[in-house]
Amino acid sequence: MLTPTLRQLEYIVAIADTGQFVEAARQCAVSQPALSRQVREVEELLGVVIFERARPRVIVTRSGKEIVDRARSLLADARDLVEAAHVLSGTQRGVVRLGVIPTIAPYGLSGCLAKLRDLYPEVSFAIHELQTDVLLEKLRGGEIDVGLLARSFDDTGLTGVDLVDEPFVLVAPAGHALASPSSIAQGEIFGAELILMEDGHCLRDQAVDLCAVAGRASAMTVSAASVSTLTRMVESGLGATLLPASALQAEVRAGQGLVARAFDAPAPGRTITLQWRATSPKSAWFERIGEVIEAHYLQMNTSIDMIFGGAPEISRASRT
Repeated sequence: MLTPTLRQLEYIVAIADTGQFVEAARQCAVSQPALSRQVREVEELLGVVIFERARPRVIVTRSGKEIVDRARSLLADARDLVEAAHVLSGTQRGVVRLGVIPTIAPYGLSGCLAKLRDLYPEVSFAIHELQTDVLLEKLRGGEIDVGLLARSFDDTGLTGVDLVDEPFVLVAPAGHALASPSSIAQGEIFGAELILMEDGHCLRDQAVDLCAVAGRASAMTVSAASVSTLTRMVESGLGATLLPASALQAEVRAGQGLVARAFDAPAPGRTITLQWRATSPKSAWFERIGEVIEAHYLQMNTSIDMIFGGAPEISRASRT
């Protein structure tokens, strides 16, 4: 029985991702006529129209969607086969595609990648900054190898290790109702107007959950796309916000007119975890990468300055 080749499956996935034959051909380093011919051959072989040739973007047909999903799975299995061979040979080389959520990437990876490169000089780490839902989709689909993100999420089909528990801190402009020079209890943010991340960021969801624990959801009139933008909004006097402790050194400095307060124990926060596909043959190696990231996070405690209420401390996550 004739079957599509892996190369043909790569063409199909590239078209589905880009929505354009021309761009897919460029990414796959093949001419557009050659790519179109190969895709047409697959459609004839399977007896299914995978793409509706519309303009300006190609549309995946209803039947084609299942073909594309299965193509992604087969390509992920093929990559796992190659990775398994590397594991059996005792070598670590090639490219590791690491997905990281935006509220971790600028802080948790700073300095950490240099440590990983020193440990694995024959490995290149390709970083993909992705929101949680997109990261999980790409991880399950084999488009990235491993993901660094915060709980909670649906981990079906995934495995991994929880690394650290990171506390939140409250940051407010001087003169704000929440800018008291002391630690803060969760109940103090009852009804407060907090500036949060825009929809799609887990830090927003975690902040909303915290407000709900405090009493009720806060009024939210402004949202930001990054932690840095969030801090600049607070600096401009628009309101208070919650930041992960790892962002303090980079985002909150003297002379900004900001007041940072640590929460009373037990401090609210997030659990940072490293996840990969349960079928990946590189679990042992990914666990070692997790150990490096965990140690890097714990070392951050030495550079987190004292704030009102003390210095928030990142701690090792409970292992299950």
